[in-house]
Amino acid sequence: MAVRTPLILRRALAIAAAAFAGLATLPAPAGAHGGDGLSQPIFEAMSPAVGGVTVNVAYSANYQLIVSNTTAQAVTFLADSGEPFLEIGPDGVRGNFASPTFFSSNNPGGRDSFPPGAKPGADVAPIWKKLSRQKSWGWYDHRLHPTESYVPPEIVNARKVAVLGRWRIPLRYGDQTGELQGRFEFRPVFGSYAMVQKSPKEPAPGVTIQVVSASVVPAVFVKNDSPTPVVVLGGQGEPFARIGAKGGATEVNLKSQTWVEIQQAIGKDPSDEADATAEPKWQQVAPTPAWNWLEFRAAAPKSDPPQAVIDSGKTVTVKTWSIPYLIGDQRGSIEGITEWVPIAELRERAGGTAASDDGSDLPIYGGLALGIAFLLGAGWLVASWRNRTAK
Repeated sequence: MAVRTPLILRRALAIAAAAFAGLATLPAPAGAHGGDGLSQPIFEAMSPAVGGVTVNVAYSANYQLIVSNTTAQAVTFLADSGEPFLEIGPDGVRGNFASPTFFSSNNPGGRDSFPPGAKPGADVAPIWKKLSRQKSWGWYDHRLHPTESYVPPEIVNARKVAVLGRWRIPLRYGDQTGELQGRFEFRPVFGSYAMVQKSPKEPAPGVTIQVVSASVVPAVFVKNDSPTPVVVLGGQGEPFARIGAKGGATEVNLKSQTWVEIQQAIGKDPSDEADATAEPKWQQVAPTPAWNWLEFRAAAPKSDPPQAVIDSGKTVTVKTWSIPYLIGDQRGSIEGITEWVPIAELRERAGGTAASDDGSDLPIYGGLALGIAFLLGAGWLVASWRNRTAK
């Protein structure tokens, strides 16, 4: 599968530029989900229908599938070349390291070079490796983003939902064959989500915490000049990140499911099996006691709000969230809300610099879902992309 290099890098650099230009607090419009005018993949059905399997389409750096399976049988997803590349079952999640599709599925733009042992085809023996003890996984299935063309102007100008095509992903559930099915839609822009921090930005002497809003997934920045480490807890209460005391380094727990989700979002292959109950396995990610990360617990809902909310034309709180942390033995939390902001309010916040009625110019507000997490620039994303394509 070809890497969509120019688009990924353009998005990353544009995001970094927006951050430095002071646009970080302005969200990109919902409906565009990334602000680029592309069609949106919509999940419709799984066959066979299974009560314990849930499927969602979400957006981070690109559109992702997120699947949970609480049944007694595994769901195995197949590449277009016929081989299995991912399995979600009662014992957790496994990836087939012999499948090029598996490696592409961890990169927002796909890959065009792979490890020597990765070959396509149903006749290639799988190399299964455990990815997580959890029974859910998210991945960039590139059948959800088949083109980079813009929606035709006549569809945009009609200001109505329009179906542009269909997608399918073959699978096996136990010994049954089936598929995920969906469609590509254009949806006009009516507004955007935004995250608002409610807890103090300086919760303790020497500790600074800042939530940076985005249209989909916000970022959290922590700087620690205190004499005590700050330990941020993951989604299951496990230690996730440890921002060292003044003059120290920042580390992450490779066993944290929250860390694995972040790795996926920036296109990195899993390095360790996620297990929130395991002893933490710390690895340094920054030489200083300051760090920032994508925070999915504060992410926007996976779809636009109900039509009645959109029609009201008012800013509405749609979600509250809390991210716990420890400063020594003192427990605290980053508290906030996620709001739906109508397009008229977005224009007002942008100082009247925004867009035409169809919202096509609104992406200047910033496509902040991914790169705004890297407040010092888009270097981590670019370096990750270069390292992966060099393998």
